[in-house]
Amino acid sequence: MKPDIPPAELVEISESDVVELARFIASQSGRESPSVESHLRWFLLDNPARDPQIPFGCGLRLPHGEFVGCILYVPQTFRFQQQTFPVVWSSCFYVDKRYRRNGGLVIFFRFAKLVSRWPLFANSANADAAKFWKVQRAAPIPYSDHELFGVLRWRGMIEEGLRRRGAPQTLARMASAPAALFVPPFKRLKLEGGRPEDLVPLVSAEQVMQLPIHGPAPELTANRDLRYIRWRYFSGRDATVAVFAFRNQQLQSDVLVTVNQRPRGYRGQIRTLNVLDIYPAVKPEVCASIVAALMERYRATVDAIVLRGLDEARQKVFLRRGFMRRQFEAPNGWFLDKSGFLPTRNLYLVPADGDWLI
Repeated sequence: MKPDIPPAELVEISESDVVELARFIASQSGRESPSVESHLRWFLLDNPARDPQIPFGCGLRLPHGEFVGCILYVPQTFRFQQQTFPVVWSSCFYVDKRYRRNGGLVIFFRFAKLVSRWPLFANSANADAAKFWKVQRAAPIPYSDHELFGVLRWRGMIEEGLRRRGAPQTLARMASAPAALFVPPFKRLKLEGGRPEDLVPLVSAEQVMQLPIHGPAPELTANRDLRYIRWRYFSGRDATVAVFAFRNQQLQSDVLVTVNQRPRGYRGQIRTLNVLDIYPAVKPEVCASIVAALMERYRATVDAIVLRGLDEARQKVFLRRGFMRRQFEAPNGWFLDKSGFLPTRNLYLVPADGDWLI
């Protein structure tokens, strides 16, 4: 006989809940609770788009205070032409396995009620969460159903592949080194001519504000104002974040480029560089030049470069240059705007938005 499952109450999350919420998210994500708490205080409390009308989120809570489910509401300001618009992202959608049968639906439907006041977005939805967005008749964010993976060093990738096929960990590690020597040439990246000197490091939000990122936005995109840039890239939260101005003879003016680094693989053996933002949008060949320059700059310290959200023209450019397409089980990006708050469906979303690669 299964033990009785205590009833859980649907509650709004407030600032006073951050410590207990961090414990729950840590238990679900495998991260350390102090690290999660620090992240939540930055992501929720320091967010420059924070709005007192928007709760921090909602959750399922037991009578003695323990969370068994949550979804966070993360506001962000977007821009189209000269107008700005608030949107709300979903984040940290977790439900304890004892409550998943109905708890996830209850939590998500509470979040979805916000659509009467704000457009809703997600870009970290797994296949299960995608089903909830479909029920609400949300639209998938274009090109959010995959990522492009450019491998510089194959050892960690081969080890990962062997491990997933059931090879013992020791054998996978030992076999990966000699196997990497025999990777065929057609699987190697063909990003020739990258010039790391074209990437000029920027060390303050004020320097970023001098770039041409403030003109009328032809697509719906993040409002990259001083407060957002300072919070997102210069808050000291992530030592791997780097911000550059890309400049070369192909361009009339500088382009903002931002990246971070994250470990991948079953034991974190694949060091990846994630391209978070390229703005204003540039032609596919210029995009390839930017990534080639990043590859040369980070060649000694990363094993792969990760690209997300690229349109078909840019995908073709990178696939021709040796990047691999990694398909997701479902789109992990969605938007819902039943009330028609957004003036366009023409989107320029980047991994720095929401919590895709934070």
